[in-house]
Amino acid sequence: MKREYCMMIKKYSMKLGMVSALISCAMVAQAIPTSEVTFAKGGDCGAFEGDLTSGRYFTVTLKANQALVVKTDGHVQSVEDSQGNILEDLGGTSYRYVSKHSGTHTLKMVGRVDSVAEFCIL
Repeated sequence: MKREYCMMIKKYSMKLGMVSALISCAMVAQAIPTSEVTFAKGGDCGAFEGDLTSGRYFTVTLKANQALVVKTDGHVQSVEDSQGNILEDLGGTSYRYVSKHSGTHTLKMVGRVDSVAEFCIL
C-alpha cells in the first residue's frame, strides 16, 4: 500500500511539473507585444519607432499579390501570411515580401531599444 501511494505521488508530481513547464512556455510566448501597422489616409506607408529588443509582432492586411517592403535598422525574422505560410524575403537592401493570399499577415521583428521601421505596400 505504501509503495502504491509513493508511485501515485511520483506520477502526479511529474504531471504537475509538465503542466508548470507548459504554462511557463505559454506565458513566454504571450510576452511578445503585437502592433497593427496603420497607414495615413490615402498613404501606402506606415512607421514604427520604439523598442524591439524583446521582439515584436506587427500585423498588416494585404491583398493577394501585393508587395510589402520593410526598411528597418532591426531584423525581420519572419513574415507569416493569412494561411500560416512563411513568406520568402525577396528584398535586396530592404526586406521585400509578396503576398500569396489576402488577409492579415504577421511579421516578427527584433532590433534595438530605439529601432525604426517603415512598412510600405506596393
